[in-house]
Amino acid sequence: MDTKEIQKIQAEYDQLYWQHNNPEFEKIRHITLHITKLLGKLAEYCEKTEHGDIIDKSKITDQVIPDLIFYSAQLSNLLELDLGDAYMKRIEENKKIFGN
Repeated sequence: MDTKEIQKIQAEYDQLYWQHNNPEFEKIRHITLHITKLLGKLAEYCEKTEHGDIIDKSKITDQVIPDLIFYSAQLSNLLELDLGDAYMKRIEENKKIFGN
């Protein structure tokens, strides 16, 4: 599946299920709260791993990674940005910064 298809599916989902009909700022604020929850799941994994616990990675593989795509698609649609183009632009910027 390419990023354009992801964005299309996300737009259809948001039209049916996203109950936030607030201004752009409110939607971005709400997405930020969800991303913060994802960071908490990553922090829990890191903290427990540092203490030597054996951690099930399913929260990361089944929730965090797909949800990062979910929220990236939402933000891209909200700001009328092509996700694939933005990703490639960022990759090229990083190559210039970190390249040899």
